[in-house]
Amino acid sequence: MFDRLSIFSTLNLSTQTDGLFWAVCGLAVLSVSISKSGFGGALGALSAPLMLTILPAKATLAILLPLYLMADFWTVWIWRGYAVKKLLIWMVVMAIIGQFLGYLFIEVIDDNTLKAVIGALALVTGARYWFGVLKPKTAARPRAAIRHIRRRFRQRSAIWCTLSGLSSFISLTGGIGVQIFMLPMAIHRFFFVGTLAWYFLIINLAKIPLFFELDLFSPQTMGISLTLLPVIPLGVIAGKWLNRNMSDQLFYKIGHFALVLLGFRLIWTFAG
Repeated sequence: MFDRLSIFSTLNLSTQTDGLFWAVCGLAVLSVSISKSGFGGALGALSAPLMLTILPAKATLAILLPLYLMADFWTVWIWRGYAVKKLLIWMVVMAIIGQFLGYLFIEVIDDNTLKAVIGALALVTGARYWFGVLKPKTAARPRAAIRHIRRRFRQRSAIWCTLSGLSSFISLTGGIGVQIFMLPMAIHRFFFVGTLAWYFLIINLAKIPLFFELDLFSPQTMGISLTLLPVIPLGVIAGKWLNRNMSDQLFYKIGHFALVLLGFRLIWTFAG
């Protein structure tokens, strides 16, 4: 069991919540809100690293989870009707298994090593896509390959969504694993975002009792979360506007670029 006071042992929130603190927190929440409603969470993994520049890891988890949930509720509402239910069921089951594993082994699993593995997988997935895009006469993935990937969604979800749930519970980086699962299927961007909206809402709701069991929440973390709530609708509305005004091709290019960027960042953090 974590000692709640130890979360803030290196940070006095009553004296540190200055303009820079709120600017960084606001930017983190805005980025995840835009990402969830516009890109299915592709860029949302940048929010936790931003918060970690000013807060301890467990405080970051406790502050961000309620905000993630509110962004998820908003995103589910504005993309209601756009979800691939057959995919979603398998994804959620595997992710909850992964979260339970994260709960059981949170004290054993090395967070930095897990991030490095996820970063390497993200980098390989993104690089393969860009190699295909930039290679002459192979700008698009062959239809037969896409059909093969879609047929194997159960096997792939057992790997990537379990990893997503595990990493989501430990470090709030679950978006990367599920992006690796979803992006190669090349489904319409509306259904991509709509499916992931429900996915993240369900797995984030499943975290709440586990976070209480680990004693992560405190009046301080909840107060900061409440203060940042007004940022969420701004980001969600902006994200939907961006999604509506782009093509599927641009959507997938942004998603794979985000994978490469996040992969580099995680590996760089591990190496440093």
